[in-house]
Amino acid sequence: MKAPLPTNKETVLTHENQDIMLFKKRIKNLSNTLLALVFSNVLYQPVLARDFMDERVEFSGFARIVAGYLDEEAASFEGYDDNISLSEQSLLGLQADIHLTDTLTVATQLLAHSSEERKSGIEWLYLNYEPDQYWRIKAGKLRTPFLQYSDVLDVGFAYSWISPPQQLYSSYLFSNFDGLSVTHRNTFADLNIDIEAYWGTYDDSVFVGGDEVNIEVDEILGLIFQVQHDNLQVRAAYAESNEFFADFLGLEDLAVVLERAGFQQSADSLRFDGSANSYQVGVRYDDLDYFASAEWFRIEADLLVVPSVDGYYLTAGINLLPFQLHLTYASAAPEYAVSQNEIPRGIAPQLDQLALGYDQVIDSLPSDSLDSYTLGARWNMRANLAFKVEFTRLVGDRDARSFFDVADNAQFDRRANLYQVAVEWVF
Repeated sequence: MKAPLPTNKETVLTHENQDIMLFKKRIKNLSNTLLALVFSNVLYQPVLARDFMDERVEFSGFARIVAGYLDEEAASFEGYDDNISLSEQSLLGLQADIHLTDTLTVATQLLAHSSEERKSGIEWLYLNYEPDQYWRIKAGKLRTPFLQYSDVLDVGFAYSWISPPQQLYSSYLFSNFDGLSVTHRNTFADLNIDIEAYWGTYDDSVFVGGDEVNIEVDEILGLIFQVQHDNLQVRAAYAESNEFFADFLGLEDLAVVLERAGFQQSADSLRFDGSANSYQVGVRYDDLDYFASAEWFRIEADLLVVPSVDGYYLTAGINLLPFQLHLTYASAAPEYAVSQNEIPRGIAPQLDQLALGYDQVIDSLPSDSLDSYTLGARWNMRANLAFKVEFTRLVGDRDARSFFDVADNAQFDRRANLYQVAVEWVF
């Protein structure tokens, strides 16, 4: 159940907020309306519909079946525990590209996921306009391009791992948004250069530590610069999320109590009402014989309950066609900007309890500090079918959550091994 917004946001609805709400509604309805017009004109005329489907519609898809096992009884990691599970990352995706004209396309992707922490349904739905070879404009429900593999994260066939490093590709990064994207592509000397800018909003939920959390972001701004020369690719990205609101159960209730008691600073520190910025730099070199890549990602927020996080990975591998071997090291270290407890102690029992409750909340904030070492192998059985195996050694901080869901804290030292096998298919 969504917690109420702060009182001033309920009572003061500015013209700017009205414009944002109107834009969000228009973006969500835009693609649906266009699709409805297309199909209403052709599907009730069989011959026209058949010609339209043959000439204007392209279908593609992907699927993956992933089995995993964690050799730890006292905790689970990304849904995996000491029982073999096929439901955490297995999925089926179908994509349709409807070419309305030579320059205008409707693209949609439907995703069926077996995980309880992932919603099935429409993953993409947008209009794509490419007036020439240099420009591309997209509007609708888009993939959020925070990271190097964000666009293909569900298509396991597109990368070497079974599970991309959790330190960067964590589920708390919302995977899509409603908005606009403009990309300019050009060449300079031997360089292929892409510059993309995007803007939009987000109003949905993500899973954090097994809990579903509602998130509202009234403004997402991003800029991506990517350059490629022969087999070398470099990508840098910046994104900011403004008017950020998240609903964590219990925190808003405590914030209201603190506010009524006159501790406004402490109350504000518990609210997900502010902004967050992210920075990304990635480099990849891919050759017929070997490959190497690295990526760094940083999140900064002016919210106490959202830590600043630095995460990165280094990976390298060799291609022994049709086989591939790879090794990856990844690490992440969060840091909270904890403010001093302003609630006085020793004056009244009620204030002592309030101060204790505030300290307990601060102490319970999740800290996902984790190092991981992954060894994997891939066999390209066919041009569109791959078999993978992967072993990951997980080493977290003893006093941190480290992306684990801990059932028995006393018996778990934040060390565990994750074993996975997968079949990846594109069609």
